[in-house]
Formats: sequence, structure tokens, C-alpha cells
Amino acid sequence: MRDLARPVTVGDLNATFRGEVFGDPPAMTAAWFRDHVGHNDVDLARSPRWTVDGTLSAAALLAFRGDRAWVGAFGVVPEHRGRGYAQRYLAETLAIACDSGARSIELEVLENNAAAIGLYAHAGFDEIGRLGVWSRAPGAVRGGRAPAGARIDRTGAPEGYPRAPFACWQREPRSVAAAAPFESLSVAAAGDQDAYAFVRRDGERAMILDAGVPDAESAAALLDALAARFAQHTLILLNEPRHGPLHVALESNESWKEIASQRRMRFSL
Repeated sequence: MRDLARPVTVGDLNATFRGEVFGDPPAMTAAWFRDHVGHNDVDLARSPRWTVDGTLSAAALLAFRGDRAWVGAFGVVPEHRGRGYAQRYLAETLAIACDSGARSIELEVLENNAAAIGLYAHAGFDEIGRLGVWSRAPGAVRGGRAPAGARIDRTGAPEGYPRAPFACWQREPRSVAAAAPFESLSVAAAGDQDAYAFVRRDGERAMILDAGVPDAESAAALLDALAARFAQHTLILLNEPRHGPLHVALESNESWKEIASQRRMRFSL
């Protein structure tokens, strides 16, 4: 039974995202849920949850920007997996997006979640990119001096922002702007565009909301500037495309580790 009368909650998501792929810890907190919904245009009124005999069986989050939609979460409660519900629930999610005027819908899925990848591919989703999640531990880089030309601006954005195409939904300008306050760090490059990163401190972590570089030299300089500025934080960069100078710089910098890989997928409605 589809239930749009009761909005999806963080408890619903924690109930669905468990098992071999996702583990058991409740990584989704109330604060994370509030930010995820608010920053990414998630519409809880159009985000379905399902029940079987009154018990939660699945939940999804749907976000909308113009005629585009994005699946911010989709999962079936472990106890209800393997019964054919996922295909039906995904079809209903796509129908809601279509009825809402969306002409396309996107999502990201972990590379190690073969079942989900197969589900989306069978439904007609096409892969449009590969994304990496990167992390740098505190003190991982020796030294700590930012390169010449590095600037910190808590309010402005460097010339040339935003880059296009966007890395993914969560790194589009609307999501970045909604995550304020954050720090804007830029490194002067030889060309017309500076390298930049928008970083939001979250306790012991520093989340890179978006980053862009025009060339390999500025990519390396940006990573040095980030290491110097946030030396005492665990830096997290979400969903960096697996191509381009920043990806190359991350791969060649021993202080940065790729901790997850995702596929970016799209379906035309």
C-alpha cells in the first residue's frame, strides 16, 4: 500500500537502508535528514512510503527542479526484500515523478549494490557517469602552508562559478547555496577561471559541497590549499566525476582515499 498521507521520516530511511550493502549503523540522523531535504529540494508531500499489513515495507525521497526529478533515496526494508516489491515500488515512484511534470529523473547508486543497479537498469535507467566519494584524514598531509594565490571568502564565489555540466544533483548551485553558511576557497590559475571549493564545517568533518578546477596544476594547488585550511578536519568530497583534472589529482595524492564509488543514472519519462 502506498502511503503519501504520512511523510517519509529519517526513521523510515534507517529502516530501509540496512543489510549487507549498507550495514546496520543509523548513519542517517535527524540533522542529516533535515539538511538533505532542505538543501536538495526534496518534496516530502510527493515522496512515497509503502506498507504491507500496516508495517513499513519501503520508502523513497523525490526532489524536483523544473521538469527534472531526482531520487534522493530509495530502499526496501530488509525483511520485505526478495518478494518483488522493489520493481513495483520503483514503477510507482516514476509514475509520481511523471504525473508531477518531470521529463527526466536521476539517481546515484553504490557500485557494490549489484541488486539495485540491476533493478534500475531493468526499469530503463541509463548510466550517465561514474562518481567517487573521497576522504582525507586529519593531519594526513605534511606541512600546512597554503599555496600562493589561495584565498578564503566566506560569502562570495570565484569568477567562473558554476562549472558546467554539474557533477550531480547535490552539487548544483541550488544545493550549494542552500547549505550556507560555508567557506569559499579559491586558488588563482593561469587562465580565466580559478580553482574553487565550497566547504561547510560539520564538527570534526569538513564537507566539500562542490569543487571545480580548470587544469591539473590548479587541481593540485587546490588540494594543498584544502589540506592547509582544514588540517584538523576529516575532509569529505562527495560524488566527484571519475574523469578530469581533479579526479587525476585525487588519485595521485596519497593523502586522499576513495571510500566509495557510485553510478549516476538517468531515466527519460
